[in-house]
Amino acid sequence: MTPQELEACVLAGLLNGGATPDAFDVLAGTPEEAFCTLFYRRTFREIKKQALGSGLIDILFISEALGGTSLADLSEIARLPATVPNLKGYAGKMVKAWRSRKVARLLQESAEAIRTAVNQAQRDLFIDKAVAQLLDITADTGNVLPLHIADLLPRYQDTLLKRLDGSASSSNLLTGISALDDAMGGINPQDLIVVAGRPGMGKTELALKIVEGVTAAGGGALIFSMEMAALQIAERALAGSQAMPVSRLRNPKEMHDDEWAGLTAAISRLASRDIWIVDATDLTIEQIRAIAETHKRRYPQLATIVVDYLGLIKKPQAERNDLAVAHISRNLKTMAMRLHTPTFALSQLSRAVDSRPAAQRRPVMSDLRDSGAIEQDADSILFLYRDEVYNPETPAAGVAEIILGKCRFAAAGTIIYQQFTHGHFVPIDRHIAKEKTRLRLDAERPRRPPRKYSELYSSEKF
Repeated sequence: MTPQELEACVLAGLLNGGATPDAFDVLAGTPEEAFCTLFYRRTFREIKKQALGSGLIDILFISEALGGTSLADLSEIARLPATVPNLKGYAGKMVKAWRSRKVARLLQESAEAIRTAVNQAQRDLFIDKAVAQLLDITADTGNVLPLHIADLLPRYQDTLLKRLDGSASSSNLLTGISALDDAMGGINPQDLIVVAGRPGMGKTELALKIVEGVTAAGGGALIFSMEMAALQIAERALAGSQAMPVSRLRNPKEMHDDEWAGLTAAISRLASRDIWIVDATDLTIEQIRAIAETHKRRYPQLATIVVDYLGLIKKPQAERNDLAVAHISRNLKTMAMRLHTPTFALSQLSRAVDSRPAAQRRPVMSDLRDSGAIEQDADSILFLYRDEVYNPETPAAGVAEIILGKCRFAAAGTIIYQQFTHGHFVPIDRHIAKEKTRLRLDAERPRRPPRKYSELYSSEKF
């Protein structure tokens, strides 16, 4: 069946069936551009206009709106042997055929542009543009339709019951950090989570801790490491699984027998985990999306994606830096939603944090670089803070704070405490951590100078 015949079948189903629920579904999910014949496109546009405006699809009114000279053509279309019950099937095939033509045209034009480019920079620009357009085309399936809440609630009840019996397939993603999971209720499958902190706070280490927890439960992880080589990530993952300093692995002659035994077990354990690492630098957001989508198709068990870090993603050409960052953060959120896979994006904080007084260096939302776009797109923002980075003698040494700067499912400002030992996050008793933090806050409070004798006692005569 040719594209023109398929388009005529769709119009025949609309003209013969009238304004049925199926017709409204087709009108909502079919773009006008899917009709390659101009007359068919104009007819579809008028059918859509009248159906949405007056709830009526009538061949006489359609002909009159088109100028009054097309009644014979419309009647010939209506006589086609296209059955009304198959309307949605015809429309789906037509949209797929249109998307195939659109992709073929895009690839042909992009190949020609790349061939005629004058230098490599121009070729890279054409490639990035083609990848972005291809992602947009493949993301638009033409099936974006509103759902009534009555259709959603039974599905949610099933999900709730499965969570109750502990079914892993229906529960939110658990990070493996119990206190964080309790506070947030797990991570929703379509969430974008930003982990932010100043250098040395442990952003990468926290991401690896979460990867360890996710993969221990049977899920897969994809790590985009644009700051460290894949071998360094593997080294830190091994050290973290044994809670030993990375420096011990770099001086194996000093390792004891029990450390070697633990390391051997850790290598065997990590080798069986579904962890994948991409250590390419200068990746664009379109390349990250393309790699992630291909990986998800090959390995459907992919449960989380980590991007380390946001500031190293190659920025697209834009009028302002904040617009480029907004493009990146929006695409990360879109990737999480489309792949149904939680995405953790690591981000640096502004240097302004270090210039504040010692007692005011806990990060806040405005410390995020280009915070407007990131704050808007992220479902959760986790700030990392360790007081010993600024004050090695602090009573809170060894205590790391995970601050929920933004969370759709928990109170903003909630603090999760972890012990930071040998460069790794390990559980700590919450009461002990709070007491150490309290002692540190008490030490930072300004001391009042001792009062003079004359202020304490009156020198007046009785």
